[in-house]
Order: sequence, then C-alpha cells, then structure tokens
Amino acid sequence: MNTEPKKASPILDPELSQALKQTPRRFWKRISHNWGWKLLSALLAVCLWAGLITQDPNLTRERRFTNVPISINGQETLLNNGLIVLSGLEEENLMMDSFRAQVPQRSYDVVNASNFNPRIDLSRITQTGEQTVRVLFTTSSTYGTVEGASPAELTIMVDEYVTNYRVPVTLNTSGEYPEGFHAAAPIIEPSTIAVSGPKSLVDRVVAVQADYDLSSLSARAGTTRLALPLKFIDVDGNVLESSLLTAASANTVLRTIGVEQRLYTSKQLDVTYYAMLTGQPAKGYEVKEVTAVPSRLTAAGDPAILATIDAIFTDAPVSVEGAKESFATDVRLRKPGELTYLSANTVTVYVEIGPVITGKDFSNLRITLRNVPENLRASLDRNVTGLTITGPQLVLESLRSKNIALSVNAEGLTAGEHTVPVEVTVDNEHAEEFQYSFTNSTVVLTLSEK
Repeated sequence: MNTEPKKASPILDPELSQALKQTPRRFWKRISHNWGWKLLSALLAVCLWAGLITQDPNLTRERRFTNVPISINGQETLLNNGLIVLSGLEEENLMMDSFRAQVPQRSYDVVNASNFNPRIDLSRITQTGEQTVRVLFTTSSTYGTVEGASPAELTIMVDEYVTNYRVPVTLNTSGEYPEGFHAAAPIIEPSTIAVSGPKSLVDRVVAVQADYDLSSLSARAGTTRLALPLKFIDVDGNVLESSLLTAASANTVLRTIGVEQRLYTSKQLDVTYYAMLTGQPAKGYEVKEVTAVPSRLTAAGDPAILATIDAIFTDAPVSVEGAKESFATDVRLRKPGELTYLSANTVTVYVEIGPVITGKDFSNLRITLRNVPENLRASLDRNVTGLTITGPQLVLESLRSKNIALSVNAEGLTAGEHTVPVEVTVDNEHAEEFQYSFTNSTVVLTLSEK
C-alpha cells in the first residue's frame, strides 16, 4: 500500500517567534503606561459623544403627561362677536386625561406639560348651538411635538351674548326697624342696571334683587349706607345661579347694590278731637260719638322738636250743621312743619248722629182691670200712678196721656190678695224704642166672691 509521506512542520524563524511571545507584554505595557491620562481621555471621548447625541434634534424619546389643565383663548373675541359659551367649559372638562409627546433627548429631563400650552381657541367660533373645538398644542424644536391627546377635542354649547339695559333693582326686605325709630324709604343706587350674558338666561331675568335686613341697622338717628350682594331673579321669583350673568352700570361691573337708609327718632301722637266739629245737628238730634281712623300716628323728626308736640290736629273742622244721620268723611291733617315724617296725611272721621234721648213724665194715669173672673169682684189699692217715658225727644214731644193705657191682668187668679205688675201700652209707632219707669210698678189686686 502506498502512503503519502507526511509533510514536515514549518520551522518558525527564532526571531519572529520571540517577537510574538513578547507582543502581549508589550501591548499591556503600552496600555498601562500613563494609564490615568488614557482613562481621562476615554471619559472625555464618551462625554463628547453623548453631547453630540443630545444636540441632535432628530434623536427623540416619547414622554407622557397626565392630568393637564387646558387653558382658554379667544373669550374676548367671542364676546365681541356676540357669542358666549353656555356650557362645556366646566372645571372638570378643562382637565385633560393625558397626552403624548416626542421630546428631543436634550430636553427630556426638563420639559413639562406647560411647555406645550394645551389650549382651545374660541375666537374661531361663529355660530350658536353645539360646537366641537380641538385642543391645540405648541410645537417647537426645543420641546418636541405632541402625537396624541385624550381628549383631543371638547364639545361646548354656544349661545347669543345679549344685554338687557333696564332691569329694575328691588329689595327683599325682612326684619323690623330699631324700636323708637322711623326710616324714610331706602334709596337704591342704581335703581336699574344692565344684565349681560347668554340670551337663554338674560331673557329669564326680570329683576336684580338684594336682601335687606332692617334689624341689622344701628339704633341711631342718621344715614346708613350699605353695599348688599346682588342676585338675579326670574319671573317665578326664583334666584338664577349662574356665573355667566353679569350686572353693570355706567360700564362698571357690579357685584353689590348700594342702599342708603336714613333713620329718624319717632314718637306716637294722638289725633285730637278738640275743635274737630263745627255746627249743630238738626233739632232733636245730637252727636253721639266721633272717631278718627287712624286715631294714633307715628311722627318722626328731631328729638327736641318731637318733645314739644303732643297731638295732631285736623286741618279744618268737620261740619255737622243740620245733620240727622251718621256719616264719614276724610279730613286732612295739619302736619307741623318741623316734623320730618307723619305716618298719614289724612284720617277718616266717623260722626255718629242720633236722636236726642230725653224723658217725659205723665202723672195720674188711670189703671184699668182686665180679665177679671165672672164670679169674683176686683179692687185695687190704687187706681192711678205716675209714669216716665224715655225716648227720642221729637217723638215724646207729640205724645199725650190719651195715647197711654195702664192696666193689670187678673186672668187665672183666684180669690184673695195679689201683687201684680202694672202693664203699659202706648199708641205710637216708636213705642218699641221707649223705656218706662213707674212711680209704682205694682199694685195690690183683691179678688172676692160675689
């Protein structure tokens, strides 16, 4: 069998072999030589490399921001265009859940959400009703670009912006003035104001009102000035709570209503009946009673002046000349010029006119017997008596003895003595108005067998 002869191993040059053996040692020697400077150089190289990377705007990293507030732009422009946002911009809607941005490497650690200025622009809205507005962001090479947001847009309701220029101002008054004081009508400033806001709300406002508690006034004479918070009132008397409504006067926005109140010392004065009437009623008639309503008035003014006034007089007397019937009339009062206030300018005077009531005496009027039983005889201890009749003077003047009948009634009585009343019958149409007084109102009736 033929076999190929083995090739002989190459023999290295001794010098080369020696050189190869010393290479690692030489390499390490070179590395370890001045190793501190070499390490510093390496670090500087790394830093230079990192700096070059961070200066490259094309190198970015994604960053996420959460719970970011959204600002509003263009509100003034929207109002100038006659529009206003009615709803949709409540605080909870102006807080964005999150957004993502590609941030340059160099700004990653310092950037914050405000650098992207998330906002909505209302100046672009030109119509009323439901509108959708996109959330805008600021893009820059310094802080990067926003790639996604939640929510990316807001839905708002837009209404006309209108102004009602003559809304009356009223006071919702409660409590009482301090005791012993009177107040003039409060002065409200301003008395009318302009109300601006969404048309759907402004159309419902019928008044601007302030709560005025009279008991809060100090018990002292003089002028008090107050600034009371205002509120908007609808046709049903309910308060409209809305931050979209504004009140203004003379181009100045108002938050309060001015109220000026003047207090005066007060005193109760009676209406005097002295010299209130003049003349005489018709013959046979007289004034029964005079009443003024109100009979007691509140007067106010300087305390020193009030101390000198005790009563209030009527301006002119009431005539009763020839009167036969009661009547009422309004009479002006004589207000002392020193008084600041009198609770009434007139009183109603009620004059009661009635007939003069007098008495008339009748003497020796005969007493007759009635209904004496047939089997008995009757006798009286006296047959005449005196009688006084009280009634209208004019009627009594025409009354005569012949119009008067006195009697006793024996009906149902048995034999014996009986004390019985004397009965009177008057032939006159006014008999029911009379009152009677006898000299002897009873007599002794004796009944005996025939």
